[in-house]
Amino acid sequence: MLKPEKMVKVALVGAKEQLDLASEILHRMNLLHVESLPETDYFKLGTPAERAGQISKSLLQVRSYISYLKLDPTKISVKRKFKKEEIENKLSQKLAEYQGEIGNRLDELKRINDGLKSIDAEISTIEPLKVLEIPPKLLKGYKTLKCFVGFVKADPVEEIRKITSNFDLVIKKFEDQFVIAVFVKAEESNEVYRILQGFGYKEIPVPDIEYETRISELTKMKEELLEKKKKIEIEIEELKLKESEIILAIEEYLSSEVDKAELPLKALVSKHTFVLVGYIPANSLEKFKKMLNGKGIIVEELSFEKEEVPPTKLNNPGFSKNFEVLSKTYAIPRYKEIDPTLLMAIFFPLFFGLMLGDMGYGLLIVATALYLKRIFKTEGWQKLLNIGLACGITSIFFGFIYGEFFGPFIAPEMKPSEVHFLGDLLAGLYAFNHGHPIFDRIEEFGIKALLFIVLMIGMFKMVWGFSMGFYNVFVEHGLKEAILEKGCWILGVLGLICAIFGFSYNLGIFTSPPPEGFGEIFPKNLFLNGNTVTEAKAVPLPIPGLVNGWEAGVNYFYILALPLVIIWFIIFLKAEIPKMGIFGVIMAVELLTWFGQIISYARLLAIGLSSVYLAFVFNYLGLKAGFEPGMAILPLAIVIMLLGHFVNFLLGILDPGLQSLRLHYVEFFTKFFEGGGREYTPFGRVKKFIEEGGE
Repeated sequence: MLKPEKMVKVALVGAKEQLDLASEILHRMNLLHVESLPETDYFKLGTPAERAGQISKSLLQVRSYISYLKLDPTKISVKRKFKKEEIENKLSQKLAEYQGEIGNRLDELKRINDGLKSIDAEISTIEPLKVLEIPPKLLKGYKTLKCFVGFVKADPVEEIRKITSNFDLVIKKFEDQFVIAVFVKAEESNEVYRILQGFGYKEIPVPDIEYETRISELTKMKEELLEKKKKIEIEIEELKLKESEIILAIEEYLSSEVDKAELPLKALVSKHTFVLVGYIPANSLEKFKKMLNGKGIIVEELSFEKEEVPPTKLNNPGFSKNFEVLSKTYAIPRYKEIDPTLLMAIFFPLFFGLMLGDMGYGLLIVATALYLKRIFKTEGWQKLLNIGLACGITSIFFGFIYGEFFGPFIAPEMKPSEVHFLGDLLAGLYAFNHGHPIFDRIEEFGIKALLFIVLMIGMFKMVWGFSMGFYNVFVEHGLKEAILEKGCWILGVLGLICAIFGFSYNLGIFTSPPPEGFGEIFPKNLFLNGNTVTEAKAVPLPIPGLVNGWEAGVNYFYILALPLVIIWFIIFLKAEIPKMGIFGVIMAVELLTWFGQIISYARLLAIGLSSVYLAFVFNYLGLKAGFEPGMAILPLAIVIMLLGHFVNFLLGILDPGLQSLRLHYVEFFTKFFEGGGREYTPFGRVKKFIEEGGE
């Protein structure tokens, strides 16, 4: 569960003429992760089957049809599966049929689209000429005159006057530029052309046509082409509805056949023999041997070489499989490494809910995820949306604990109806707790308690991460390396945790009232009596002592921290000085970075509080804007709350999601998870449209 599935290495040996049979069986079993092998003097890499070229050509043809028809296998409900023999018998007929019914229509659509582009281009040329209101025969054909017709960005008449007064110019506004016709003497045309270029002149070719007549002809031609295009598209859509399943079945069949035909490229062959080497899950070994040995193909189990890295097949149960999309984004675990997916499946939604913690936003997340699951059917999207569902559910759970539904309904010295648009209703929901949330995270004690809880989580995960790192190193390199590389940090972090507890303990160990002026240094309400914030109160001590005139207990946390830190430092120097010399001593300050990473877990509190206060502000402003004694403008109140909560909802998805990822990727994974594994990709595929038994 926390480790990838156990793999075994196998070699398949058989007669060369049995390679096609082996390919067929292996593809159907979908178990063997085939490894490429180096050639030897006796064994050479095989060559693809003769049919590979023709199958690949047919596959490209079918995929082009699927691409144009926009067929998505994930959105096609399978009414029946096709047998392999059925596809083989229909293949030639269907390919010829599709070439006529789809291919020819696609070619015709291409010609129509080209024709439409040509018509639009010609119309775009005639329209500006029409604006000039000058017949085309008057715009060209002169011997002593030069006529410039085209687009310019501004009126050039003043610049032209500077070089000649013998010209005629017609200029009209056309869309965001000007269309112009300039008549000048031939001998002055070069100078005029230079000026026009400065105004961004672009020439328009003048056709020998009547504008209105030609535009009418082009419009009619365009309508005819559009009508023809619409008819073809309807025919293709009807064909799509009728043939979608069998087209996808043919693509699935051809893809499988290409795989099989190209398997020899990974096999070593001699004159009479073939050899394949690969990995299979250990629990499938007996089934694998039975299937192939019965066909005269020998299966031998091989031992792993010292530095060999088998592929990784993740072994995560049920719902945790969804979180593979997050753990694999970071890295694929090595074969002997702990797989963190299950841990993410537990803590990612837990952290998300702990931060967002609102029933209203949680319900929105659940509803959005359920809706999108009906639209996006691909495996990756389904996994992400299932993660969203989990995060929404934990947000609802923590929202009930915190007493938040699109914001809190409790505020100091304010009635619930003055804080929340459903304040009185929510207060009634918590009648079992005297109208108060089970745990109010915006009250002073709640903030302190939650801060303590999230820091405890940080300390626990820090030690846990290094402990798993210790296991990984122990498995790969032995006990000594595990102690030097990870064990010392476990001791160092434990010492750091004891120091943190010692500091916290010092803030509350006074057995007598604090001396005069104490409140100026520490707030009196820092001291807690059970769950009630009180002023400084006597706390019984196991071993009384005298510290600066105050009766105090012995701080066992500091006493415990000292030897842990000393032992850590000794082991750290033993590990680092041989590698880094005296610089290794300086690197001991790295222990302080772990303190920063523990404090980093405070974001679980901070992000949540920011969302709470934003929701509170939007609710408060909405109530003030919509009701007496405020502005009493109900539409304004609705706009404020809808817009405000929508923005807070988006932030409530983005921030907790990113921060939860960060706490895993940076503060947790770096303690034990290196990755760098190869994903297990067996030869074969799971078929949706073809019966497996038909093979």
